[in-house]
Amino acid sequence: MYNPNVPTRKRITSAIWALLLNAILWIVIPYYIGVLLVGRVPGTPLTIPTFVYEFGILFIILDVGAAFFQGMAIAVPFISGAALLSAVYLWLVTNGGALSVSSPGLSVGLGFQLLVYVLVLPSIWAALRAPISYLIWRRAIRAQTAFAVSPA
Repeated sequence: MYNPNVPTRKRITSAIWALLLNAILWIVIPYYIGVLLVGRVPGTPLTIPTFVYEFGILFIILDVGAAFFQGMAIAVPFISGAALLSAVYLWLVTNGGALSVSSPGLSVGLGFQLLVYVLVLPSIWAALRAPISYLIWRRAIRAQTAFAVSPA
């Protein structure tokens, strides 16, 4: 997973693809979903364009940073940051699992807090897994180096 010898060309190509993909996933699609939800789900932040742009830009920065610095220690905060940001994003978009949908003459409240907790847990685990896996990798490298250097 961690290999500091990744060629610069591959890093740049990965960063460009991450930029394009994240711009579509975190800005374009949520913007149009927000346009569709404006009158129907007033409680979701997706209806606010600045929310979509700000979170989209943060996702782009973190994912492009993780792609550009892949295989290096500096990528770990980018990976953990993107995972934590996705948990926060999911929590805010779903209003913590309590949404109200309104239509002319009909208003429905939805409560799905437990489902949101279950959906947020993988993101939190991913945020914790990145530094843990890096530390395990570093420990294995040190053990191999110590074993190779020790006299026979």
